[in-house]
Amino acid sequence: MLVFCLVAASGCRPTVIGPTQPSGYRLTLPETSQTLRLQPLTLTVRVTNSSGAPVDDVPVHFRIPPQWATGAEIIPPTVTTRQGQAAATFRARTAGRITVEVMVEDLTYAVPITVLGDTPRF
Repeated sequence: MLVFCLVAASGCRPTVIGPTQPSGYRLTLPETSQTLRLQPLTLTVRVTNSSGAPVDDVPVHFRIPPQWATGAEIIPPTVTTRQGQAAATFRARTAGRITVEVMVEDLTYAVPITVLGDTPRF
């Protein structure tokens, strides 16, 4: 299993992972991620073919492992790529390090996300 992290709209250099089997897709993903408790975080996966062209109609599955199911959610759990991209919204009810699994064809990636507590109120 390969591991990568995701970041919401930051300037991190993306990571390219793949190819998948049987189609040979490559996935482009940001490198790191953190969010605040109860705040939405968009997780975006870009899928391209071996030539680097975006691929449509590829199912991308997002899953919260059972041990985190009561503390976080990902909506929707399955997204089909459009213009080579699939995005789902992650939201955690608890602070800590939570994992999201991303699956495309034969590859599954564990995505660690650091969830920070509430923003202090003054």
